[in-house]
Amino acid sequence: MTLGEPLICLTAADGRLPSTSHLVKSVVGAESNVAIGLARLGRSSALVSRVGQDPFGDEVVRTLRGEGVDTRWIVRDPDEVTGLMIKERRAPDDIHAYYYRRGSAAAGLTPADVDEQAVAGARRVHVTGITLALGQGPREATARMVQLAGESGVPVSFDPNFRLKLWSEQDAATMSVAFLPSVSDLLVGEDELLAMAQVGGAARGLPAALRWLESYDLCSVVVKRGAAGVVGVKDGVCLERPAYPVAAVVDTVGAGDAFNVGYLHATLGGADLGDALDSGRWVASRVVSHLGDYEGLPSASEYAAHLAEEEVAPR
Repeated sequence: MTLGEPLICLTAADGRLPSTSHLVKSVVGAESNVAIGLARLGRSSALVSRVGQDPFGDEVVRTLRGEGVDTRWIVRDPDEVTGLMIKERRAPDDIHAYYYRRGSAAAGLTPADVDEQAVAGARRVHVTGITLALGQGPREATARMVQLAGESGVPVSFDPNFRLKLWSEQDAATMSVAFLPSVSDLLVGEDELLAMAQVGGAARGLPAALRWLESYDLCSVVVKRGAAGVVGVKDGVCLERPAYPVAAVVDTVGAGDAFNVGYLHATLGGADLGDALDSGRWVASRVVSHLGDYEGLPSASEYAAHLAEEEVAPR
């Protein structure tokens, strides 16, 4: 179960907004990406959110349901609109996004939107720092979900996922550090972790940041480093993995969410740290090979075929 804001995204079909006459519509959002990815892999997933009682809200709910995501806890708000993002892709790693989400329906999330029984029945809760940035109500809703998960023994994964168009790096880092005592698994970008460690008074550098995290009762820590790969720490074991090889990088947006999908899916299946990291790497490689935030996420059969290939491939 996850909580956050799904958005309608309009992407310039031929790259730059000033020269395009065609916008491609899709549903995006870090939390909805994870929910969709896990549903495609055969996991039950649900999103808690609010969208407008408008055509864009219809599109969000229809898309998520079509992907197998449980939408029972998405409230339709008759008074506020569904959030919107407009995006232009100047290069695979040069994406410009323009958000129209201030005062959106999801900005009205409150703890009352979080169902206690639903959280208690979940196997995993996943939250992000994006929801924390949407305002006091969404922050309180996130805190309520995390609290309920803790009371029921449900593990909580947290991706700080800084959005500097929503708040400053300092505010994002400070709020993320405040959430760490309630988190079981931290899935974080390297730059985000370094900013958090600086807020926590740690020395500079990744090794120092990882040592700083030892003071928190975390089950696992995963540091996503983009093209440099990933570092995972669990039960005193630290593993490094390179980025999964990709023939051609098409679109890097959504890669971090895709890694989370692969990692969480493997973890839910009882995989060890190394296999979970490898799962995340492969799913991320699929997404960066396709246009769109989640379009490249694999199906359960594609995932199974990949595992079969890995079994017979020479090590």
